[in-house]
Amino acid sequence: MRNLKKSAVVLCAVFASMQIAMANDFAGTDIGIGNDYGGSQINNVTGGLKDINGIGTGNVDLIFNGDTHINWDHLNVGKGESLNFNADTGFNGLTVLNTVNQGMTNVYGAINANPGIAKLIISNPNGVLFDGAQFTTAGDTMITTQPMNATFNGNLMNVSTTPTANSIGVVTIKDSNISAGGEFNILAPNIDITRGTVKTGNGLKLVTQNGQDYLSAGNLNTSKQVRLEAVDVDGDVLVVADKGLINTVNGGEIRGNLDIQSDGSVSLNYVSENGQKLHVTGDTKVKGNGSTMFLRNAQIDGNLDMTNGGGFLDVGNVKVAKNANLTTTNESTNNFNGKPIKHFVHVIGDTEVGGNLTVESENNIHIGGYDYDSKTLADGKLTVGGDLTAHAKNGHVMTTIDTSANKISLTSDNLNVLTDGKATLTANEYQFSANGYIGGLTSSDKMSVDEKVVTIMENYIPIEDKVGTPGNINITGGTISKIETPINASTYISSSGDVKLTGANAGNVNITAPGKYVEITGNNVHADKINVGRETDKLKVDYPSRDYELNYTNIRDNKQVTIKGDEEVTYNLTNGENGYNKGTQIKGENTYLVGPDAPDEPGPGPDPTPDPDPTPVPDGNENVKVLRSFERQSVNMNQVYTPVAYAADLDDDQVNTGVRKNVDGSVTVVRAFPMVD
Repeated sequence: MRNLKKSAVVLCAVFASMQIAMANDFAGTDIGIGNDYGGSQINNVTGGLKDINGIGTGNVDLIFNGDTHINWDHLNVGKGESLNFNADTGFNGLTVLNTVNQGMTNVYGAINANPGIAKLIISNPNGVLFDGAQFTTAGDTMITTQPMNATFNGNLMNVSTTPTANSIGVVTIKDSNISAGGEFNILAPNIDITRGTVKTGNGLKLVTQNGQDYLSAGNLNTSKQVRLEAVDVDGDVLVVADKGLINTVNGGEIRGNLDIQSDGSVSLNYVSENGQKLHVTGDTKVKGNGSTMFLRNAQIDGNLDMTNGGGFLDVGNVKVAKNANLTTTNESTNNFNGKPIKHFVHVIGDTEVGGNLTVESENNIHIGGYDYDSKTLADGKLTVGGDLTAHAKNGHVMTTIDTSANKISLTSDNLNVLTDGKATLTANEYQFSANGYIGGLTSSDKMSVDEKVVTIMENYIPIEDKVGTPGNINITGGTISKIETPINASTYISSSGDVKLTGANAGNVNITAPGKYVEITGNNVHADKINVGRETDKLKVDYPSRDYELNYTNIRDNKQVTIKGDEEVTYNLTNGENGYNKGTQIKGENTYLVGPDAPDEPGPGPDPTPDPDPTPVPDGNENVKVLRSFERQSVNMNQVYTPVAYAADLDDDQVNTGVRKNVDGSVTVVRAFPMVD
């Protein structure tokens, strides 16, 4: 057995040497294509190149029966010509490396590789151009400007880079169709795909730094860029970039996932003629470390996850079907005009997120449009199907466009939560937390709202709510489950709908709901003061204890009422059992509150100094006498609909009409008896 194995090894070695000897027979061959662009001249061959067919016909076949390294002086394919890399019958899984010594490789015709070729590599440090070309391979494909090398172990070839050489060339694919059965990899300091169609079985990988497995670009000191213009890619796209710019322009479609990993800046569809969208049918994940990162005019059918560790992140006119996460970190510091670039998240334009939107910024967060040319605020709208969470660590959270979500949570760890005083928030639930002011900005004599917003955001200016006229955060109603500020800070909220406050740990809270209903409820509301605007029609406070000062306007006399801490206010006209007020004072359609008894607990008793009882004016109505007999007595609440006062029928001839004449002479509509189903 040992002799047989030894013989087999010898035969393999002999076979390999025969292959190499045969391959060397093709050294110096001009295959007769690409002559208009420098021709295609073989310098040397190592490995299993068995034969070359069709030399000089414009349709050349290279036949392989083993791994092969072809070293070309020039490699070009002209328009209407084809270069075919085909494994011989019965041979599979072969690797063919093509290295080029002189001039760019220009492909205007077709390059093909049959299923027996598992890996086809073209390496030309001077650059590679595909212009109107057709490139079809059954296996994996690599186009690179990195110098490559090959060593043989028997008839197997190991491919490696030349580590001491710098890559300076450009790979450009223009108006070309690429179809790869496996991976399609491009490794170069500059990659430009313009109006190209790429179909891959296992993804398109664009690499300016480190490639897959055996690939490495070495020290790249040149200006680097990956640029995709109006691309059409059938498959996943992975971009791995060194310092430089990753740039997509004029839309395009990626039918798969888009994954970008960069140490530089990323600009996705920032430039788009005629509003052409970048459409990604899968997930989009972008991690950059440059001064800027943009995503504009895009449709993402999956999830969106963008993180910039070096500065600005801007997303606008984007539709995301699922969840979106936008983050800036302080991973690195970049400078512009000698000043550090601030880590800033900017969500602008008409943007829609179907799921949850989470925004985390090392510094500022601006949800609003901005015109970079005029340096003024612009219109827009943000619509979130799930929850919106915006968290600024060292900056402000600012909203200057209408924003809607199921739940809106805005948090600034060290500064303020602000609006321009015009933007409206719409949600079922709201949470606001700041180390300072929560509210809207107003204009001044010296500065417009636009200028103030930009100045505050750019210069991290804290807002003093005692200076000037405070503005409001505008909401359309719902539940405010959290207001969190220091004890010396103020919150200003105006609601166009009914609003309920269920949670607070704050200083001075100002809430107004013109013509609507305000309820303050639960045991989790704590503040220094809560002020309810006089425009509010209804107010209810229905919990057992309070530790804040409550200020509101009594609609009976239009006077300011202040209730300290746990103090409870009762009226001599009440709706509670035994004459105690249990939290609601009613007049007509308006409800103004006061103060709470715990359920099933006795109240403190009537006001010790009640207002004198009004003296009824005799009017000949005998029912007024009946009214006097009810004084100081409790009434079943099911029997009185609006108990401003106990009253009698206005007209004995129209019994139980629900019209009552009050002791003070006013008329109120009530229901005297329970309704019968």
